[in-house]
Amino acid sequence: MSNYKIVKAQISKLEKQAEELLKKEVKEVIQTIKGYIQEYNLTAKDLGLKSARATKSKAARSSPVAKYQDPKSGKTWSGVGKPPLWISAAVKAGKKDDYLIGKTVAAPARKKAPTKAHLVAVKTNGKKPPATAKKTSSPKSTVKPAVKKTAKKPAVKKTLTKKPSAATSAAA
Repeated sequence: MSNYKIVKAQISKLEKQAEELLKKEVKEVIQTIKGYIQEYNLTAKDLGLKSARATKSKAARSSPVAKYQDPKSGKTWSGVGKPPLWISAAVKAGKKDDYLIGKTVAAPARKKAPTKAHLVAVKTNGKKPPATAKKTSSPKSTVKPAVKKTAKKPAVKKTLTKKPSAATSAAA
């Protein structure tokens, strides 16, 4: 036999031994950990582990349903996330609806912009607003002359001097 075949045989034998040793050590480690869990009354939350319920709920989620399909390649897109190149090209060409699966999905009708009368009716709870006076035919805007505002002068304190009364001036 050649050296290569001998070495390959040794490698496979060592791999089998490594697998057996790993299984044995894992069993021992698991028993040790279980002993500590019972001894210290640890829970999955204490160990930072997720419960089995949490992992099931993630697995129960389904992927979004495909809404668009490329007729050439058969690839689909759900309409969520970044659009693929084939749908981007269809959008630019204005033919996005041609790629709808089943083509039964109708685009929602756009609402018309509300009219002024509608807005007034909404604000007044359907009651008619009171009649407003009609505007006269005066010019729409009148320009007022600009008035300069002057700064107020500081107040000056006046000192009052007493005038001599008639009684005090007669006595003098």
